[in-house]
Amino acid sequence: MRSTAVAWGRREVQLLFGGVFAATLVVPLVGLAVGHGDLHGPVLCPFRAATGLPCPFCGVTRSLFALGQGRLHDSLGFSPIGPLVPLAAGAVAVWLLVGSRRSPPRALLYAAALVLALSWTYQLSKGLT
Repeated sequence: MRSTAVAWGRREVQLLFGGVFAATLVVPLVGLAVGHGDLHGPVLCPFRAATGLPCPFCGVTRSLFALGQGRLHDSLGFSPIGPLVPLAAGAVAVWLLVGSRRSPPRALLYAAALVLALSWTYQLSKGLT
């Protein structure tokens, strides 16, 4: 029996992270174009819809939107990792574009996991937004 799993090649991974990076730039630009407005909208997180609990990334879209409006305090309030997401996505995009065949250093992966764990802890401690 053949496996139905999709094998991800380097090109597919590059396209995925390229799309994520583009989205992290587009959302603040939309926030800039719209200007100051209400940042509370519908919750689209599938994890939160299924469990009622926020995920480590809950609030990142609103955080990026606020960042585009120059509202850093609000951006950090929605998600402490929001302002870091474009930087991290850009770093990964550059890593993939330069064609590095090496894996990222383990210390960097551990640091990223720690940041996500702290973000999730923060999201859970502030309750549902």
